[in-house]
Amino acid sequence: MKSSDVLRYYLREDVMEKLLSGGKNREYAVRYNDKFGKRPTSFQYKADIERAVKSGATSIHISEERWKNPLLLSTEMKKEDLTSLRDGWDLLIDVDCKYFDISKVYTKLIIDRLKYEGLREFSVKFSGGSGFHVLIPYEGFPSEINGKDINSLFPDAAMIVSIFLKDSLKDKIGEILQKDYGIKKISEIFNMKEVDLYTEGEFDPYKVIEIDTILISERHLFRMQYSLNEKKWLVSLPIDKDKLEEFRLEDANPEVVNTKIDFFDLKPSKDEAKRLFLDSYDHSAQEPEKVEKEVEHKVYNLPLDEAALPPCMREINKGLSDGRKRSVFILTNFYRSIGKNKEEINSLLISWNQRNKPPLKENYIKQQLDYAFSGKSYPPPNCDAAGYYKYFNVCFPNETCKLIKNPLSYYIRLKGGQKYRKEKNNKASDSNV
Repeated sequence: MKSSDVLRYYLREDVMEKLLSGGKNREYAVRYNDKFGKRPTSFQYKADIERAVKSGATSIHISEERWKNPLLLSTEMKKEDLTSLRDGWDLLIDVDCKYFDISKVYTKLIIDRLKYEGLREFSVKFSGGSGFHVLIPYEGFPSEINGKDINSLFPDAAMIVSIFLKDSLKDKIGEILQKDYGIKKISEIFNMKEVDLYTEGEFDPYKVIEIDTILISERHLFRMQYSLNEKKWLVSLPIDKDKLEEFRLEDANPEVVNTKIDFFDLKPSKDEAKRLFLDSYDHSAQEPEKVEKEVEHKVYNLPLDEAALPPCMREINKGLSDGRKRSVFILTNFYRSIGKNKEEINSLLISWNQRNKPPLKENYIKQQLDYAFSGKSYPPPNCDAAGYYKYFNVCFPNETCKLIKNPLSYYIRLKGGQKYRKEKNNKASDSNV
């Protein structure tokens, strides 16, 4: 697309109005082809947009978080500072797939699921590439969850809802893809080997489509409505969610786009999304056990050597401000897997908790230990488990990490010695540790 065409599109009065719409108290960012401009940025007038596009802007991005003053944001701010400055947040579900038609099918499933959960006021837009964005506005959220202010639960609550939707829709999208396309055609579309489309012997639709969780982090941005996509030069176009199946790629051609729909023009009733959040949190409470039951597990009898811990465990042990409760689950199962008893683990967790900012209530740790020891032993979550290590920034893999799928496997490699090699010869591999 010629720079003159880009400029002509953005200088349309109706387009500039929509680029400003919904942007109040949000952080903007301008992209110039392959790099972003200075942040934070805030647009208030059409003249702000005009200056940016005349300087070579190719797309405009915006935050899902709302701020009391976005111009006060900085990279040096701690989590508690961001929470204090945050004035709310919308839930943005980013459907990521390289194949447009499959993206559309999956987005329709998300729309239907949200309606089933009682939502009416949410919006959908084409990303400008091959995926879609679904926005659930903050005004429909419950005021609190489990006694915590909903504003303070970003990005945790957004991640929990996203995981719930993924898990809820996995079987359905899997059935549709196999019925309408078939494994052979899917492998051809995505240039993948058929065997790579399976996880533990079952077709895994999330090998080819995903709800992108990278967006679910503080100060992350998404493409603004009516902004262009530099890869395909199509418009990130809001669409009628009830007419998704009618949408075609040519509808997003900047030469024919009309701006009648606004992505942010939503007026939900209070607590409209409450059921969705409650169902998601109920699911989250069950998910760790579900994940761990999928793998065979053996308890080892190994000494605790902090120098041999995997990088993620060493990061966790430094103390955290985010991911503390999930880390109780991780540490409990890790220590139990190497043979530590309840009293030993309690002592280790209490010592670790003193380094957290702020520390968890000791009664919470006791309750989690009591629950863990009321049943079978399970390993910690796998390295790529959604919502864990990578999500709260403790995953810094080294060379050994490339050889394993679970932090327990890392430790066994360094401390298990001949015992580990013997069990490995007996088919106790990383995949079922």
